[in-house]
Amino acid sequence: MSPLLTHLTNLEDATSRFPSRVAFKIPQVNPQTDEIDHWKDITFQEFLLDIEHLARYWFHVLNETSGIPQRSVIGLCLGGYKYIDIVHVYAISRAGYIPQLVNIFQNADYSVIQGSIEQGNTRAFIYESVYSDTVRDIPQIPRFTTVTVVHPNDYPLPDLPHVTGSDIAIIYQTSGTTSGTSKIVPCNYTWLDGNVRKMMSHLDPGKPDIVSWCGSTGYMAQFGGVIGIIYRTSCMVQYRSGQPSTAEIVDNINRCQTRLLFAYPLYLREYIRASRTDPETLRALSSVDSIIYIGGGLGSDEDEEWAWKNGINLVNSYGKTECGRLLLSEGLRKSRQNYLKRLPGPSLIKFIPISNDSDLLELVVPPEAPECPHVSLRSSDGSYHTNDLFREVEPGSYVFCGRSDDWFNMENCCLCDTRAIEDNARTLCGDIISDCVVVGNGRPSPVLVVEASHRNVSPALNFESELKTEIYRRICPFHTARYPHERIDSPDMIFIVPLGTLPRTVTKATVKKKVIEEMMKERLDLLFSGNA
Repeated sequence: MSPLLTHLTNLEDATSRFPSRVAFKIPQVNPQTDEIDHWKDITFQEFLLDIEHLARYWFHVLNETSGIPQRSVIGLCLGGYKYIDIVHVYAISRAGYIPQLVNIFQNADYSVIQGSIEQGNTRAFIYESVYSDTVRDIPQIPRFTTVTVVHPNDYPLPDLPHVTGSDIAIIYQTSGTTSGTSKIVPCNYTWLDGNVRKMMSHLDPGKPDIVSWCGSTGYMAQFGGVIGIIYRTSCMVQYRSGQPSTAEIVDNINRCQTRLLFAYPLYLREYIRASRTDPETLRALSSVDSIIYIGGGLGSDEDEEWAWKNGINLVNSYGKTECGRLLLSEGLRKSRQNYLKRLPGPSLIKFIPISNDSDLLELVVPPEAPECPHVSLRSSDGSYHTNDLFREVEPGSYVFCGRSDDWFNMENCCLCDTRAIEDNARTLCGDIISDCVVVGNGRPSPVLVVEASHRNVSPALNFESELKTEIYRRICPFHTARYPHERIDSPDMIFIVPLGTLPRTVTKATVKKKVIEEMMKERLDLLFSGNA
């Protein structure tokens, strides 16, 4: 049996092949101008040495000083958007421990992470200082702040402990996109080996690129992205902030010669819409090889049409924290339809009809698939059910149709596609709304909750009435063609809320549908009682 491949063996192999190739570009900000003067280059050899130096340091702190044995779970609470964050994740692994990535927002209450720590049996906690208020209430666990600069040291580099495929390698958590409640995702070495080999099966190791940051290091998308980037010995460019502005994206492309961008749909929509009025933004976005958007659909046919007509090569990607990347489109430059397809190479994932009379398919990962997550996350049949729905529009080509949560069972027991309603509203009303979400599960009909796009306008009665009327005027033709139980059939079925009030996940900025459903319960009760 071949040895298990990991993120560490992946890096060691890349470094042995191209030690002097640049792995990271780190922005250097001028304190006088507050602008980026230049980017500091870090080679693969330097990256590996930084990991080993930090592994020596943390093994000394955790094992030799605190008596915490190897193979213990060490919580890591990082900002997630800096080079030193990636070094920390790799260093804790290299020191022989199990990194547990914990994601929170500043000033969060300890209760936000309490469940993750208890579920993970966390033995120590390493955190960035901005999270001090949250972690001070962690009971009976040694706590340490992260280092900001890696210094060489003379501490011994420990041997890696022996592990088997069933042993846990790293623990992540979901973002709580749908329910608002995250859960831990333990990943064993068999799973990690499968994800490394999957990258090897569909990426060309001899074709390096300059690539943007993928997202927070605390989430699987960035971890998986780094594995692929290291395998190709590509260079990753760090942003100066977590979610870059359009101006920073353009500057990054122009000065770093970035060829591949990663973006969440919410931010990508902003970049594309800026390109409609700013020729420099359009030139920059159309100059890159690909823009891979992750974390959900783009949500606007109009934005995708603009991108296609103007040479912006959008590539649709589908993955799960629990499984890694599973599907990828060919990009708008190859196909206007941009359908999702299985990754090249052997694939064991399945698309299973949700019922005999439906063309909706659930993506299911069987237990024999290398992407199948830990047994604690599987269903009683042994498979992992994603609860994500697709349609096969051509043989081997799929369209994402949302999560099962996006398909409400209405009062008459018929299904309603809430995602289609949301996407239509975003497309037709993108200039007057910030975002929207559909609620009304189990009600006679759906209700559209809309964030007003104007920061300085209070939701006064006259403003609400005018905005509802205009939104309804635009979306009415779409709803006229839908079944009665799927329609927004009057302005009263549109709720207006101020900008920034819909609860969202920290990283993807995805609205939390179930949380909003509960928030709107009284208004929904009032509406459907006839007393609104």
